Amino acid sequence: MHEGYIHVNSIVFPSLFAISEREQQKGLMDVKWPPPIMSFVYESPRINKFWMSNTPSPLDILFCYNGKVTQICKGEPYSTSVIGKDQFSDLVIEFPEGIVSSLNIKLGHKASIISPNSHDLKKILASARNF
Repeated sequence: MHEGYIHVNSIVFPSLFAISEREQQKGLMDVKWPPPIMSFVYESPRINKFWMSNTPSPLDILFCYNGKVTQICKGEPYSTSVIGKDQFSDLVIEFPEGIVSSLNIKLGHKASIISPNSHDLKKILASARNF
């Protein structure tokens, strides 16, 4: 799991990055409250859907595409309900529940990765294909 920073609505957050398929499947399963912020990075845009099986913490989930927040969803602990619409995303960010509303994050706000930088991220994505 890589560590870095994301930027959402002019606020910088530390984040864990789920990049390999294994990391993305595990996500925040079995992580007790309060969970860290986790960002799921995709090499190319795709339709992403999430569920909360084995995830004990409630989450705010941002689906982002082309540098903007396109969906804001709630993740209920241990739920197997599918989360996410049939819309492309290239970045999905999971926050502990309540952060999105307390910081007034809205649809259309900017969302991006600050670190690792794009050069390092390409190397990380290339190595993740080997898992």
